[in-house]
Amino acid sequence: PDREFSLSVAGGVKGHFDRDRLAQVFSNLIGNALEHGEPTRPIEVMLDGTDQGQLALKVKNAGTVPEDLLPNLFDPFRSGKNSKSGLGLGLYIVDQFVRAHRGRVEVANVDDGVVFKAQFARHVPGVADLPSEA
Repeated sequence: PDREFSLSVAGGVKGHFDRDRLAQVFSNLIGNALEHGEPTRPIEVMLDGTDQGQLALKVKNAGTVPEDLLPNLFDPFRSGKNSKSGLGLGLYIVDQFVRAHRGRVEVANVDDGVVFKAQFARHVPGVADLPSEA
C-alpha cells in the first residue's frame, strides 16, 4: 500500500484473450517491479492499444538489470540462490504466456530504470471464447 503506481492507457484495449493468462502476465511483471525496483520511486504501467492488431504492455521501475543477466532473464530458474524470493519462474511464465498470444516480451535498461515490454496479438484463434479488456 505504500508504493506509488501510475497507469496510462492509449487507444482501445479490447480483444480476444485468455484472461487468466494475461492477468498472470500483468501480476508477474508488476510483482517483479515491486520486488526489484527502488521502493521510493513509482512504478509505471502503460497499456498501448493504438495498433489495431496488437496490444503493448510496459512496466517500468527505477532499477537496473545487470547486463550479464539480460540474455537469459526469461529462462526458467534463472534467479537461483541469489533470488530474494520465488523459484525463478515468474518471468519465464510471462514469456510463455505472451508467446501463446502470438507475442514477445523484452527487457531493457533505460536512463532512469528498467522497462519490460510485452506485445501480443489482440485476436488469437482458439485462445479465448469471449472478448475481454486487458
